[in-house]
Amino acid sequence: MTDVNAIILWLSNIEGLGAKKILRILDHFGDPGEILNAPRDEFANIYGLTEINIHNIISSRDDARPEKYTEELHEKNIGFVTILDAAYPSLLKEIYDPPAMFYILGEMPDDSLKKISVIGSRRCSEYGLTVSRKLSRDLASYDIVIVSGMAKGIDASAHRGALDGNGKTVAVLGCGIDICYPSENRVLRSQIIKSGCVISEYPPGTKPMPHHFPARNRIISGLSVATIVVEAAEKSGTLITAGQALEQGREVFAVPGNVTSKLSRGTNGLIKQGAALVEGSDDIVNLLGIDEKNRKIINGAPNASLKPEEKIIYEMIGHEPVSAPEILFKSGSQAATVQYILTMLEIYGCVRKLPGQRYVRA
Repeated sequence: MTDVNAIILWLSNIEGLGAKKILRILDHFGDPGEILNAPRDEFANIYGLTEINIHNIISSRDDARPEKYTEELHEKNIGFVTILDAAYPSLLKEIYDPPAMFYILGEMPDDSLKKISVIGSRRCSEYGLTVSRKLSRDLASYDIVIVSGMAKGIDASAHRGALDGNGKTVAVLGCGIDICYPSENRVLRSQIIKSGCVISEYPPGTKPMPHHFPARNRIISGLSVATIVVEAAEKSGTLITAGQALEQGREVFAVPGNVTSKLSRGTNGLIKQGAALVEGSDDIVNLLGIDEKNRKIINGAPNASLKPEEKIIYEMIGHEPVSAPEILFKSGSQAATVQYILTMLEIYGCVRKLPGQRYVRA
């Protein structure tokens, strides 16, 4: 008996067959194994299949065994999950155009855990990086899985926040799962695989192409009960993802930004249109009805054990970068004392030091 999952994997590797057509083929044949022996004319009865599609299917099944794709993945230690698998995420299955299958490195978090996507611009501010990381860290403390796209900027920061909170995170790629894009996120990719998974609907070796990312984004929102937009320009892929989330019947939240910044026009626009405004994780968990008692303690509150003089300096540092000279001026303390406290706050993990002797809350 032919493995149904192997059939789906084989069909997914045939050029020109998208998820919708594969699902129609599976629906047409009661036994997926019949696909291997059905006459050419039978495929002509399936809505949406072109002559080229049919030619590619017939040629592919004549040239090689469908099982060869399973064997090749096994050799590369790459897993795959099909829409017929029990491990396929239930929320993703509900969207209009779910992927027929996806490749996976790592382990998909338990389906019972809520997933929330945190997304935003590749070109972002320090404010955006700080907020997305802290928000993701706080959400992870509720056992919420953070989903994003592992792109530069907000996406990568969201994944790092989930890892900071000892939580699970899922990265959805717009290229083959064996390709690290962007390459600078190689270490982050390895960390994500250990604490969750990296997935892609594109076969191994597929290069990142512009048209892959809008399709990828439907999976990011499709996996999630809600999508949080941290920073987005007026016209961006991030807003497309937010639109897809709304079409899928999911919640959309937006973090307000600086009204003078182009990077905030998209998020502020979403709020004008009715998206829920987010200032912290409490806004999310309250709306989703998550019990505060479920929250895990992650190294305690950041300022819980600070000395009085350390708390004074800590309170001067927010989510917008502030320079050491400005802190020194406001504190009225000796330069050596302020520098020592800043160093200690950085060691405690309460603040982050930025280029140019600037600091932001961690």
